Amino acid sequence: MNNDFYVSLLFGWAILFIFWTLVILFIYLRNPPNSRLSKKVFFHSYLAFLFFFILILIFRNTDSFF
Repeated sequence: MNNDFYVSLLFGWAILFIFWTLVILFIYLRNPPNSRLSKKVFFHSYLAFLFFFILILIFRNTDSFF
């Protein structure tokens, strides 16, 4: 049961990453005049995603009593 939750969490995170990338690319390519999407915001959003992904991978290797 624990392994199923982990696999579904990773699968959901991958789907979220795909849609997040599509949204960011759409806004970046369209370049609306009042958009606040800068390269700093772009990189910060992906760094936050990477941080939580690594956190999920770290929690997978811990004991269930952690």
